Amino acid sequence: MPRSGSTLLCDLLTQTGIAGRPNSFFRPQSMGDFANDWGIPPQTIDGFDQSYIDTVRNRGAAETGCFGMRIMWANMPLLTARLSQLFRSTADDHALLQAAFGPLKFIHLARADKVAEAVSLDIAEQSGLWHRNADGTERERTAEAAEPIYDTARIQAAYDEVTDGQRAWNAWFTQQSITPLRVSYEALAAQPAPQLRRILSFVGVEPDKANNATAQTAVLSSKRNRLWAARFRKDAGLALPAPAP
Repeated sequence: MPRSGSTLLCDLLTQTGIAGRPNSFFRPQSMGDFANDWGIPPQTIDGFDQSYIDTVRNRGAAETGCFGMRIMWANMPLLTARLSQLFRSTADDHALLQAAFGPLKFIHLARADKVAEAVSLDIAEQSGLWHRNADGTERERTAEAAEPIYDTARIQAAYDEVTDGQRAWNAWFTQQSITPLRVSYEALAAQPAPQLRRILSFVGVEPDKANNATAQTAVLSSKRNRLWAARFRKDAGLALPAPAP
């Protein structure tokens, strides 16, 4: 889900040099840019034709021998619907994904503090700033700078989005008989190296390569995030979240 640390994780995996170069290859807003950067015809993305799938596999592996990609819940229905047009004989979503990308392992990255996640999402959407580099410079901005304004209804909508998405992922894993490796944002942000070693071991590559990776993004959370989170819990009547595992 958004604001769960997936950009941090993708960066870390890329830096190991053995775990591909994961990215949001099937995010509709980004697919045209990918096609343009890769020099393939834009029409290849209209129905996820085989040439787009093949290029995604190549780019997501980055000559490391291990393909990686990131997918948000909001993009899953579109991905599976389009893959079903390419691989019509497959039985379920898991089989569709394996037909497209080969044998897979799933890492479920989630944020335990859903209020903090919702506040972060709302501030990013309002301010237009989604990520900063480790040196503090802007990395990803989707709109001109704007000062966020606290709004209980907006944060409630973001809270519903991230909690509904969490439930949807859990239900999907159960339906598809998949046991993912579960990683919390809180643990990854606090101590990236141990979590990265867990992930590399799970994937089946050399865990010591985790020592080669350092965080490339800066934490955006500020005093404002904490104040908004406390205010929203009061406004919404929510109990404080349990400590992250």
